[in-house]
Amino acid sequence: MRPLVVSLNPAIDAEWRLPRILPEEKNELTSDRRWPGGKGVNVARWLNWLGQPAHLFLPLGGSTGDELAAGLTREKLEFTRFELRQPTRVNVVVTPDEGPQYRFNPTWPRVSGDEATRLRNQVAALAAAADPVILSGTLAFGAPPDTYARLVRSAARAGRRTVLDCDRQPFALAVRERPWLVKPNEFELAEWARKPLSDTASRLKAARELAMATGGWVIVSRGSRGAWMLHVEKQVELSAIPAAVRPRNRVGAGDALLAGAVAAVLRTDDPAEWLRAAVATGTAATQVPPGELPSRALWNRIHKSVRVRSIRG
Repeated sequence: MRPLVVSLNPAIDAEWRLPRILPEEKNELTSDRRWPGGKGVNVARWLNWLGQPAHLFLPLGGSTGDELAAGLTREKLEFTRFELRQPTRVNVVVTPDEGPQYRFNPTWPRVSGDEATRLRNQVAALAAAADPVILSGTLAFGAPPDTYARLVRSAARAGRRTVLDCDRQPFALAVRERPWLVKPNEFELAEWARKPLSDTASRLKAARELAMATGGWVIVSRGSRGAWMLHVEKQVELSAIPAAVRPRNRVGAGDALLAGAVAAVLRTDDPAEWLRAAVATGTAATQVPPGELPSRALWNRIHKSVRVRSIRG
């Protein structure tokens, strides 16, 4: 039984590179690269690379939807296309040789009420034959905020594990349905807690509260500081830290981390290895350009460098 990755807000990702950004001047690009993107697409791509192919479900529309579908086919990613009336969005990443990276994401396409209902019903049908069901990224614009909550509930009725990686109200609502694993980053954890988390102690307390709320696994991605993984009932609290690396790119690192965890879940019962593989994969994603995959040698080297320890206290 393969994982199902649900990507309700996919995109064409475009990276523009240039020496530097000049305000109010012409900025001449040195390269323009496009590839299938969106959090769920990233997760499916990494799962495939990690040897755990998944089935991808995504709504697509217009010529950009056709472009994205063609890119998935070239990558040999298995997918089900849900036809949208409006065209698929294009997210733009601007990467100067000097200075910070900038990201611009459109707030379209918008789904109609009828499309949102049919989307949810089709995902529920596919989820009955998949495990785990991975709900990744923002909802399609216009979809009801409880869409993920309903999908977690329907997957649970079918006896399927759900993995949730989203934010804001859809995350808070879906958490109440007790998904098997959730993966917020520290900012998303603070959003869920509805208060600032200014230090390690407050973040760890919130992570424990989230694990109590779901009754399942919680992975908190922490950027260059690695990640935590907790489960209250199993009395597991682990921290993983990779060797220091200089990031070339941060786009999709959290998606890679999630895919690394899921791939490890499917091959071993060892939670420490789940977290080690997650952090190794997320770190490897920072060492290659957006949308590209690392060499096996690089991943193996990073994987060996990851230190996992208990943080219970």
